[in-house]
Amino acid sequence: MIMASRDNERTKLEDVPDHVAKQTDRNGNFFKAMRNSLNGIWMILVRERNMRIHIVLAFMILVAGLHYGLYRADWLWVTMAIFIVIFSEFLNTIIEAVVDLVVEKKYHPLAKLAKDVAAGAVLVAVGVEIIILLIIFQPYVWRQFGIVTNFSDLLHQFQK
Repeated sequence: MIMASRDNERTKLEDVPDHVAKQTDRNGNFFKAMRNSLNGIWMILVRERNMRIHIVLAFMILVAGLHYGLYRADWLWVTMAIFIVIFSEFLNTIIEAVVDLVVEKKYHPLAKLAKDVAAGAVLVAVGVEIIILLIIFQPYVWRQFGIVTNFSDLLHQFQK
């Protein structure tokens, strides 16, 4: 089975059993649905370079969080920021695949719009992630260099 991809013009779906690649009906049971879900995760990791980049960066962020000893509330925000980016990359891939399926190799301005907006959503998610990470990691990094700050005190100085 062949599918379009951003990484390669055409990418052969490898390691997909014929019964999965040709399935046209609903999943028969929970385990079949789970297998298909895991296959979808595997396929996005194999096919999409940007998803691999997001995963590597997420791992590096998690290692940095362990290094700095983030508090529980900070972990919540970091986890949500990472999840938002990875989820948006999933949606971007879905939209691109459906658009490619519909328009095939023809150009259509609405296809371009859909793909550009989906890619823009990922960019916005990454921007939000960066803002969250800067807010969370700033005091930990500054403390490492001996700079102790209290963001709340800084805000109160501007209110006076």
